[in-house]
Amino acid sequence: MNKTHEKTMKKIYSLLAAAVITGFSAAPASAETYISGNVGSSWMNDTKDGAYKYGLSNGLTALGAIGMREHCYRFEGEFGYQKNTVDKRYGPSSTITYNGDVEVVSLLANAYWDIYTGSGVKPYLTAGVGPARVQFESVGGWSEHDSVFAYQLGAGVSIPISHKVKLDARYRYFSTAEFTLNDGNQSRLSSNSVLLGLRFGL
Repeated sequence: MNKTHEKTMKKIYSLLAAAVITGFSAAPASAETYISGNVGSSWMNDTKDGAYKYGLSNGLTALGAIGMREHCYRFEGEFGYQKNTVDKRYGPSSTITYNGDVEVVSLLANAYWDIYTGSGVKPYLTAGVGPARVQFESVGGWSEHDSVFAYQLGAGVSIPISHKVKLDARYRYFSTAEFTLNDGNQSRLSSNSVLLGLRFGL
């Protein structure tokens, strides 16, 4: 990643963080604030490298967020971490075994629509967008990183445990924009995750 691109992505991180802080400070008095945490398993799709692909094993996804709810809508800033093992590189003529890792750190702005059911159990739909940092470690003797835009789509259900605490179960699809590998080829990462967590009203 060149220095100009790196500086641009750092500015985007800073602007997004500032926007989240400003949004909370300008929230209406009726809005309810909350924090949440989710953890689960991720299935990362094999990623292209020219005529070859990198095979990726199942891994971990962890999310932490602070948000606000107004009626049936929620808005939040979310920090995400995902790690998967790169176990092979394969193509038309050969397969090479690896023992490396790929990590993705993201900072997304999310929106939710909580669907009213007439009970405390609420299904929801969600979408988010923001910057992400992709880090490859010890993959075929090389390591590198890049920062790109990313987005996520998901659906889930929340179940009240108490007046202030909700159990949260969700599915998450996550994808980055294209980034450049050290050999000059363009690639992208995408994954599917199943997560379980808690949401605490403040």
